[in-house]
Amino acid sequence: MGNQNEKTMMSKGQMKRVARKKEVKKLKKQAQLTRIITFSVVALLAVGIVSLIGYSVYTNITRIKPSSDYSKLLTEDGSIKDVTATDYIELADYKNITAPLSEIEYSDESVDTDIETILGDYKTLDTKTDALIADGDTVNIDYVGTVDGVEFDGGNTDGAGADLEIGSGSYIDDFEDQLIGHGVGDEVTVEATFPTDYQDENLAGKDAIFEVVINGIYILPEFTDAFVQENLSENASTVEEYREYLKQSNYEDNLTTWLEDYLMENTTVTSYPEEYTNHLKSIKKYEDQSTYESMNEFYASMGYGSYSSFEEYVGMSESKYDAGLTEFVQEQAKKNLIYQAITESEGLTATEDEFSTYLADSKDDYDTQVEKYGKGYVIQEILQAKVLKQLKESITVN
Repeated sequence: MGNQNEKTMMSKGQMKRVARKKEVKKLKKQAQLTRIITFSVVALLAVGIVSLIGYSVYTNITRIKPSSDYSKLLTEDGSIKDVTATDYIELADYKNITAPLSEIEYSDESVDTDIETILGDYKTLDTKTDALIADGDTVNIDYVGTVDGVEFDGGNTDGAGADLEIGSGSYIDDFEDQLIGHGVGDEVTVEATFPTDYQDENLAGKDAIFEVVINGIYILPEFTDAFVQENLSENASTVEEYREYLKQSNYEDNLTTWLEDYLMENTTVTSYPEEYTNHLKSIKKYEDQSTYESMNEFYASMGYGSYSSFEEYVGMSESKYDAGLTEFVQEQAKKNLIYQAITESEGLTATEDEFSTYLADSKDDYDTQVEKYGKGYVIQEILQAKVLKQLKESITVN
């Protein structure tokens, strides 16, 4: 009742001033609320932006960056910088090794196979022989293939000739067998069926007819002292000398492989030197990217389509590729730690003068290798070859 009277007694001016005060108070509250909401939104946006930036920085930090500096974490004497190898591995007993001869010797049968392969490189095509094709012969043929009377893509040699070893299984089933017993100049109709899982779906499971012309039969030279002297004189001058060369060189290769496997299988890694292992990833990535670029250049020069990206080349995302490098480089790191541990234990050193002794098979000389890889890396390679030679001389084989 009293409030109503007070309102009635107010002048219009007074009433306007009271209403204005209320409006101002309301606006102040609204402004304060707006500032709170605005601050909250800005804060949330800021957090989001920082998160995005942080993720970008994170991916840049975690992405493995390629490096061609092979000697970055190696000393000039070929050791991993600031690393004592035995702090990271429990080294195999390398002083009392016995290797089984059965896993290392190179058999006469293997020698015979190698010689057959060599003779194959010197074969000549006889287009006038009266001999008939037998299993194991290599022939040169031309053919036209049809399915349901229609020539199919890739089914015509166009007179260019194609080499085929009978019995190799290079062509579809029954094709090669049907040439046995025929001679040079013969025209043979070959009937064969494409396998159901053949890569060309249009031909899979289809019966085909091939009109084949036999152009010639390859003749292998005889493996004689004269052949060795003419073609293999770098390693021997007689048949027996060359056979012994094959036995000994393959024995050495087999022994090296067996010994390296033994050291890897019987050495335990307790931990990996993190910085060095990470750098090995960078080197591996550099090598793979270099191969990718070289292949693309080659394809471009030949007019072929190239890979659109490194990820397409490796067949996975870059992050997945990076993650997969760990296992690969740990094997390399383990190997290098093993050789370094033996080097440390035996007090071995290496110099550039030993390059030709231990790395005689290298395509480059010492200076070229150092320019490519750095001195530390080259000395490390010499040391590892030196360790292998010493171990091979001390190993027992029976």
